[in-house]
Amino acid sequence: MIASLEVEPDGDAETGRCACCGQVSRKLWGYVRQDRRLYAAYFVHWTAGHVADHGAHIDLILGRWGDGAAAADRYAVSLEYRILDSGPALMVIDSGERDIARSELAGNALNRADVIGGPLAENVFAVCDAVLVHDPRLAEL
Repeated sequence: MIASLEVEPDGDAETGRCACCGQVSRKLWGYVRQDRRLYAAYFVHWTAGHVADHGAHIDLILGRWGDGAAAADRYAVSLEYRILDSGPALMVIDSGERDIARSELAGNALNRADVIGGPLAENVFAVCDAVLVHDPRLAEL
């Protein structure tokens, strides 16, 4: 488990209207720090008022940040957030299908199989948990 993760909310934007319901879609982003060092960037996208119906997407960029680091030192991981009968759930999905795969911040977009069952999974879920708990803009989720 990763200790001492700090969430630093940054920007947000409306991204248009949902094609199936017409409600406003929203995207927000921020950073996660560990011991004051940048550990991850996060992006969350959902349709306002329809999380129970459509869920949300969480895209993370993890890897090496700071002096001398480049996009090739970082990778994208994507998750779907859903509300199930049993409560909220996160599922890792292939990030190559998401916009994050084309981000200039990450040199590689990981597939579900690259994350699940490996040592990276615990870190990914710890970052998501920290973001969902500590970014107040995500109260709807």
